[in-house]
Amino acid sequence: MATTHPDRTDQRTHGTESVAVREDRRASSGLRVFQILAALGGAALFALGLFAVFQVDFGDGWLRTTGDVAGFGFSSVAAVAALVLGGLILVSALADQDRGATSLAGLLTLAAGIVGFIVQDNAETDIEVDGRAATLFVAIGAAVFVLALVPWWSRRRTTVVDRRVDAY
Repeated sequence: MATTHPDRTDQRTHGTESVAVREDRRASSGLRVFQILAALGGAALFALGLFAVFQVDFGDGWLRTTGDVAGFGFSSVAAVAALVLGGLILVSALADQDRGATSLAGLLTLAAGIVGFIVQDNAETDIEVDGRAATLFVAIGAAVFVLALVPWWSRRRTTVVDRRVDAY
């Protein structure tokens, strides 16, 4: 069932014609699927981050991969990043249908995964990055970004013209 929120009504009179234009925002069931999918991606990342926070050893260094959750290796930094970014995606996707914040959260998650790939291939650093965890960040970030590009609301415009016919 679609809900209607009147966006605006514009009434103009031109001579003997009265023209009313009304725009409605409708929450289409088909389009809200994209919003729900983006929220599910954030929830999955948040849940993995939450489990990872309890698996990693914070005393062994923030940049060493010390935890394993569902086959993904997490360092302390990656666990906290998954928790924060997943929560950000989840809240922004569900709170007030904010597509801009959701796409930004998706881009930040995507960037975190790309940085993970760059650091993973650099042998000069002491930072440990699990390639599967970096892939997870890239996949969820890219999916959320693309899902946020699809409009979650559709607009419908109705024009009503009232013409008065004068009898001669």
